[in-house]
Amino acid sequence: MAKILKDFLVRIDVEQDKLRKQRVLLEQAADYPQLFFDKASEAISRKDPLFKIMSVYEEGQRKMDSQELTEYIGTLLDKFFKEEMDDQNVSVKTTSSSSLYCVMMDDVQLAHFDPYEKFYGQRNYRTTKQLQDDFDNTLTRLNNETSEVNTKLTDMKKAKEATYKWIVQYYMQKDKGISRKLYLCAKDTLIYTFRMKQVNEGMDKKIKKYERQIEELKKRKDNHIECGTGIELLELRLQAADVISDVFKKYGYRHETENYKLY
Repeated sequence: MAKILKDFLVRIDVEQDKLRKQRVLLEQAADYPQLFFDKASEAISRKDPLFKIMSVYEEGQRKMDSQELTEYIGTLLDKFFKEEMDDQNVSVKTTSSSSLYCVMMDDVQLAHFDPYEKFYGQRNYRTTKQLQDDFDNTLTRLNNETSEVNTKLTDMKKAKEATYKWIVQYYMQKDKGISRKLYLCAKDTLIYTFRMKQVNEGMDKKIKKYERQIEELKKRKDNHIECGTGIELLELRLQAADVISDVFKKYGYRHETENYKLY
């Protein structure tokens, strides 16, 4: 059935009525942020014209952006959580998603939520086992690297202290025929005899290089141990998230467990 003028006017009236209700909610929430946290889902949808009309271009320049409204609403929600929790360390930040906000405490993310669909959830955290495994694996790798460099350093110092003896022992350990071993040993011994100064300088450089590497590895290992596994931080984060969850439950928010919806 073809639409008549009345149908279009009714549609306009419906949208105008919706915008008036949204306007009232924003006005009231300016003084009572709790209203927006609690009632936004009843009056606002992310696809509503409310957000579209906030994108304003005049004379070829952007005068207003829908993101600015999103950020303003974030300030209302931030004020609400500070009052509700009676804690100035709690804050609400806008996210890369146009509909999600994030509750934070001391710059740590605790929960993401959507006031228009009225759900909240915690993005998947790493488990204590994963954190411990990562810590142990990194520590093992640093220990192995240190051991390898220490072996090179010890070997180079032996070569510096008794170079002729080191050359003989080096080639005698090779998996080669005796004649080949003797040839290579004699060759390097002759080279060392005539280029002793240059060879010694080269060994000194390598010794210093290995000593610097060991010092750097020690610093990285000490820093790794000092930072710890992160398990305690994770446990504190989960405890704080539980406290925040009580606020969402109080106002009837649905707990979302699908991780992809929290991004």
